[in-house]
Amino acid sequence: MFIFVGCSGGASSSMFCQRIVKEINENDENMTAAFASIDQVFQKSRAYGSMYDMVFAYGGIDSIHPYNAVEFGELFDVIFVAPQSNYLTATVKEYLKDYPSVVETLPRKLFGMMNGTGAYNILRGMLIELDLWRGYQSPNSTTNKSSDKDLEIFVAGAGHAEPYWQEIFKFLDELEIRTVHQKFSLSELYDYQPIEDFEVRFLFGHMSMLQEKDFSKVARRIDGFLVSPSSLVSLKNRLSWLLDYQIPYQRFDNSDAKKLIKSNDFENEKNKVLDFLQNLELQTGRTSEIFIRKFEEKELPKKKNFWFFSWES
Repeated sequence: MFIFVGCSGGASSSMFCQRIVKEINENDENMTAAFASIDQVFQKSRAYGSMYDMVFAYGGIDSIHPYNAVEFGELFDVIFVAPQSNYLTATVKEYLKDYPSVVETLPRKLFGMMNGTGAYNILRGMLIELDLWRGYQSPNSTTNKSSDKDLEIFVAGAGHAEPYWQEIFKFLDELEIRTVHQKFSLSELYDYQPIEDFEVRFLFGHMSMLQEKDFSKVARRIDGFLVSPSSLVSLKNRLSWLLDYQIPYQRFDNSDAKKLIKSNDFENEKNKVLDFLQNLELQTGRTSEIFIRKFEEKELPKKKNFWFFSWES
């Protein structure tokens, strides 16, 4: 079981987790437990999950956002909000409403209890009740490409107002393919509430906006990349990431768009984009989630001991 305890900054939740884990490991022969910061638990979730029965993560409750709700919702069984941050409980519940994670405020008496035995006894009772409640919740599919009927395309090195893309939007509209376009950001990628239905969402940005530490989040939603000539160098530096996650890309040429449109020679570009979208539609229908270790977790460090000192390498 994975449990996140969030407070205003992470300090008080770390002390709470430390007391509980110490009590479990010293006095409950049927359970093993560990605690670490939220970043460490995310990086090493598989290693922690294979070694311990209960894994407690501590950190700021405001680290949960719409764009990373999928990560919290997929990993954590229970999310406890510290009593001093109770005003954020409703917000966190809203972010995680599509996931089976249970979100509850910790009682003030329990959170401030210094007696580890008493605190663990109360917490254990709460966890039993919450786990039963969680089991009765309707299972929700996690957010991934195969369960999403719409295509989401990252367009690198261009703007939606350019003649090239205005012509592409017009062409797709004539084919009754509904599109929307936005500037790319992680928050926009995940926290998007469309007013009208669409088939394709184009997110415009620069390849330099994509960082290795966040690419697993991008790969979970983006179906393909359309890349302008000006972004080919940046693409080359990130090409291995796309290959690891099996995300297709296609080059488009917007350098002479006005000239090609004026001379009615733009058909090749239209068909290039349409073929790319059609191939993506076929691929995403059979895509399952891909786990790439270097992007999504690190092994637990080996603990070294020297007399009464210990540290992690």
